[in-house]
Amino acid sequence: MAPPRARMSPTQELIARMMRIVRACPEAANEVLELMFLVSQIEASTTVDREYRDARRVISRLRAPLWEMGPADRAALLKAAETIRKACDLTEADIPSTPGADLGERARIEAVLAHTLAGELSEAQIARVAGAVAAAIQH
Repeated sequence: MAPPRARMSPTQELIARMMRIVRACPEAANEVLELMFLVSQIEASTTVDREYRDARRVISRLRAPLWEMGPADRAALLKAAETIRKACDLTEADIPSTPGADLGERARIEAVLAHTLAGELSEAQIARVAGAVAAAIQH
């Protein structure tokens, strides 16, 4: 008899499901890597994101993937999104319709860029970069 498998954390479960999707749909690998990066940000963030903005963005991206897939794979993504939503105790109203649609996202990006690039770029350059990053995240 095989030993019982150790219970996976929600993140491990999500990673396992995402890897099954990559195996079934290799052309989705880039988008899956982006999602995994966002998931890792949720866990590894050094500051507490009390509003769960990263989690909201991941849930929104899982619900509206950038690639075509079959019903079983789509159901797996929706289940992963629901797991994250429950773990973060978010309501349906909390989830943005698009990953970058939550209010204040551009301001948050610009503040981080201003802090990170202080002295290297002018305020106008940082504003342009923040706009491009916000647009890229939204699409």
